[in-house]
Order: sequence, then C-alpha cells, then structure tokens
Amino acid sequence: LRVVSGRFEREMTVTHVQGDRKIKLNNAQRLFGRDRETVEDGVAGDVVGLVGHDALGIGDTLSTDRTIRFDEMPSFVPECFSIIHNPTPGNSKKYNLGLKQLLQEGVVREYQLLSGPDGASRRPILAAVGPLQFEVLQHRLQGEYGAECRLEPTRWKIARWWRKEGAPEDFLPEVFTDASLALDHEGRGVVLFSDEWPMRYFGQRNPGVELATVPFTGR
Repeated sequence: LRVVSGRFEREMTVTHVQGDRKIKLNNAQRLFGRDRETVEDGVAGDVVGLVGHDALGIGDTLSTDRTIRFDEMPSFVPECFSIIHNPTPGNSKKYNLGLKQLLQEGVVREYQLLSGPDGASRRPILAAVGPLQFEVLQHRLQGEYGAECRLEPTRWKIARWWRKEGAPEDFLPEVFTDASLALDHEGRGVVLFSDEWPMRYFGQRNPGVELATVPFTGR
C-alpha cells in the first residue's frame, strides 16, 4: 500500500473502508528484490507491503478515519466472456489457489450466470475487456502456480447493468434467446447479450427496466 497522508505505524489499527471492518497492520514489510525487512513506520509517499490480508483489493482504502472515501478506480465494460475449465482435476489445489489470487488481482473478473427458477442456479464465467487478458491469466496460472486451464469462449459480447425502480427485491427481468442474466464480481445485476438486436428486444419486452454501461449506484 502507498501512504497517502498522515503517518503509518506498525501494529496500528485501521478501517478497511470498502469492507467496513477494522484490521491490525502487524506484519508490514519493505521489499528490496528478494530481501525483506520489517517496517516500523512510514510517511506520505512510502510504499509498504502487507502480508496476510487477502480481502484487500486494488484501489481499496485503509484509514484511521472510516469516513474517508476516494473515488473508485474506473473500470472498462467487458466484451469477452469465457467459461474456464480445469483439464487436470488432480491438480485442483494449485488451480483453485492460482485462480482465486489472480481474480483478486483483477486480471479478469468472475461473473455468475443465473439460470433456473428465480435465478437460483449460478455458473461462474470469466469476463474481460479483450482476449489478451485471458492469455495473461493462462500464462500466469501456468508459470506462477503450475496449473493449466482451458477456456471455452461464449457468445456474449455486450454487458449492461440493469435496474427497475420500485421493483421487489427478488424481481428479475425476462430474458430470451441470445440474452442471459448474471451477477458481476460485486453481486450487481447484469444482462449479457450476443449483439445489439437481443438488447433492443430485451428493452421492448421489459418496459421500465433501465440498462447502463456502468453499474448503478445504490442498488
């Protein structure tokens, strides 16, 4: 993490703003190549490495004042979607660990395809801005974790976040051929389309449902 203001002290307690929980920074280190040294304190501009805090994501904020919030880092709308498979089940431990950590880094995003009554059935699907992100995922999964993966491209090319003002909590819009409901990596409702035509048809069959190229706030 980078110290933006104030002073960092080892073993201080701060609030993880995005997770709304307190954490103790008792394992802070500074890296020099392969060497590490314990960091006792730091000032604005210093970069400190934290060990054992998997819940922290890129762009998250740690502060002694829980009311401090920075603007979220911008993200691009995904246009490529693939289903990931583990071709070597005997290597599941390395595969699952590597995939989990690469998803936490944001190499790609994991969405959940919804199906069945009330969207009760969920199937993971990977989302990326371009196919190069999938190549990076495969390369790093193999090189850093010794795990292979196979990616199955899907027909989805367009993602739109949706909402309907005043709708009950369990409301889901109606979808048809070449469209599917999903949840993004933060659990927000998304509709995936194969092209522009099913997106227009979706709008005709779901009056009152808004679509947007960025997530809605407050939903």
